[in-house]
This record gives sequence, structure tokens and C-alpha cells, in this order.
Amino acid sequence: MKFLHPSQRPYPPLVVGAVSDWDTWLSVSEPGADPECDIIELRVDSLPTSISAEQLLERRCVRPLLITLRHASEGGCRSNWDESDRISLARQLLPMADLLDWEIARIPEAKALLSEARKRGITLIGSSHDFIDTPAVSTMLALEDKARAQRMDVTKFAFRLNEATDMGIGCELLEAARGPMALMGMGELGPTSRLLFSQLGSCLIYGYLGSKPSAPGQWKAGDFRRALGTLVPSPA
Repeated sequence: MKFLHPSQRPYPPLVVGAVSDWDTWLSVSEPGADPECDIIELRVDSLPTSISAEQLLERRCVRPLLITLRHASEGGCRSNWDESDRISLARQLLPMADLLDWEIARIPEAKALLSEARKRGITLIGSSHDFIDTPAVSTMLALEDKARAQRMDVTKFAFRLNEATDMGIGCELLEAARGPMALMGMGELGPTSRLLFSQLGSCLIYGYLGSKPSAPGQWKAGDFRRALGTLVPSPA
């Protein structure tokens, strides 16, 4: 899967439809399913712990699949998840993955996993989440540099927008990005920011499939896709 450098301002971005419940996953992985997105994100951390890797591997979907096993410190749903168990489950699920999301802060513990994913040709997304504030541009660029040094293909930043001026920080970040970046705000201004950042070169926009958002500030994936069709990219 190839992504353009932000200076090329890719538009429209690929729409990611997040799945965070088992029934929705069964629906979108049925033969003939046609979900309104370009990529399906399976939030494994939000599924019941009784669901095994074998059960997940039995299913296939028509869209490229992004596997996410979010750590609790950055919004994951399994508060007592042992890190070695999380990494082990991610490794078992690599055969079904086209993309894999891993937190930038936790890359050092997962180098063997990420190396195996890279050998399989899986696109690696290095992510960082702040559910309280919008970090400074310099803070996020330092994280981006750390991710690029570990050969992550895409960097993803999600942060809480507390006021309208916080969106300007995201705009500055996209302008300074060193490579493909996905950027999104959370909270009341989240939906607006996701469209704006898409116009400015964010390579992915996250919505949700089914009836359950996986993060504050998401619209349904299909709504984002339709909205993007009415907008144009911002001039470079």
C-alpha cells in the first residue's frame, strides 16, 4: 500500500472504517459485503477477550485490513493487558493484516514484531494519542522523527481539540511533516478538524462502521467519504 508525501497533498485521503464490536466485524467480513470505506480497521482491543486469534483468522474482508491492538495508556479497552500477550496476539494476526498500527512510545518493545510485519509487506503506522490536550508541533515532530527512525511508513497523531486555535497546530504539523502523516482531532471539533486536515494532506481519515465510534470525534465512515466528495484539496 503506497502513500504520498504530504507535500504532494494527496486528495481524497483513504477512508478508514473502524470496527470495534464483533457483530459489525462479522457483517463486514461476510462474502459480498461492501462497507463504505477504503480500509477496515479492526480494533482487536475492543473485542471480547473470549474471541481467539483462530476465530479472527477465519474471516476475510474485501477491503485492506488494518489491525490495531491499542494499549490502554492511549485509549485501548483492555486495561490489564500484559504487553507480551498483546505483542503475541498481534504476531498471530499478521497473516490477515495489510496494515498494523503500533504506538510510537512502545516501538522498542515490539521491534521483532514490527520486523516480521515489515518482511510480510505490511504497512506500519506509528501512532500517538492525547485525549486531554493538543501537543506542541515540536513535540509531535520529535515523535515523528522517532517513528521514521524505526522505519514506520505512516505517522498518525490524534489529539484533543479544546479550542479552535488548536486546529492551527495541526495545520502547522502537516506543513512540517517529513513523510506520510494521518492527523485527526478528537472532541467536539474533531469531525471538522478531520475534514480540514484531509484537505491539507492527511493521508488517512478515520470514521467508524456499525453503530459504535472507536474514538471521540468520529463520523460514520460513509459520511466522511461523502463529505470528502464535496470538498477540494487546499492549495499548496
